[in-house]
Formats: sequence, structure tokens, C-alpha cells
Amino acid sequence: MDKENNIKYKKQERKNSIITITILVCIALIALTGISYQVALNSAKVGYVSLQPINVTLSSEQNNKLSVKITLSGKSKNLNKLNMEAVQLLAKETITKLDYDSIVSEDGNEYIKNVVLTALRQEFGDDIEQVNLDSLLTDVTINDSNKEDDNDNPYNIQDYLKGFSWTKKE
Repeated sequence: MDKENNIKYKKQERKNSIITITILVCIALIALTGISYQVALNSAKVGYVSLQPINVTLSSEQNNKLSVKITLSGKSKNLNKLNMEAVQLLAKETITKLDYDSIVSEDGNEYIKNVVLTALRQEFGDDIEQVNLDSLLTDVTINDSNKEDDNDNPYNIQDYLKGFSWTKKE
């Protein structure tokens, strides 16, 4: 009888060990799945980088001026690896070579986006997924100084107030 009880005890002990090991393996699989999901989610996080405004004169018959502000989007970790000075320089060189008539046509924004995106992808690979234009101005005078010359203003306030005084009449 002792042998029978001993055999039953060993069988029960083996079952308990198998159940415990199975539970631990399931917990480990769930943890690995959660960790890999978080890693995949963080690596796919979209980031945005704004370049400095690009002010150029296009080489055409009339020397048209163009001012554009560009935002790049892509995977956050890939954008952080890019050399932003090189990206800025390449974007400026690419925009300088654009055709003015294509810019002012109906799909001018798409034309600029596609040309800049193609040039950036050729140089930096697929790290940059999308190019967005925040602002686009054509044929404007681009001043680097913020000072306005008062003599050029045809509406001088001093002329309007000449002869005007604040006195009380009694």
C-alpha cells in the first residue's frame, strides 16, 4: 500500500510540475509579445521636422522670387539620425532648380512636394516619408531686415496732424 501511495504522490507531483512550468511559459510568452509590440509601436512613431524657411530667386527670365517653409515627416527615430544642415542645403538647391511655370500652375504645391521628396530620398534614403509645405509665396520681395524706411511711406502721420491742436475753447 505504501508503494501505491508513493506512486500516486509522484504522479500528482509530476502533474503539478507540468502545470507550473506551463503557466510560467505562458507568462513569458505574454511578456515577450507585449515587449515586442511596444518596440514595434515606438519604432513606427511618426515624427515631424520643420526646416528653416527657404528664400530663393529662381533662375528664369524674370528672376522670380520664392519663399517656402517645408516640414518633413517620417519615422521619429530615422529623422533624428539625419543631418539637418545637409537636408536644408539639398532642399534649397532643389528648390532653386524648380520651374517657375510649374510652381504657379494648378498643381504647383504637389509639384514642389514631389520634386523635393524625390531629391531627399535619393540622397538620404526612405527615412523621409512625406514633404509638407507650410507656406509658399512667389514673386515677393524678401527683406532680411525688419526696418521700414519712413520716407518711403506715402501716408505720413505728421502731415495729417499738421495744424491740429488740443486746446480748450472758452
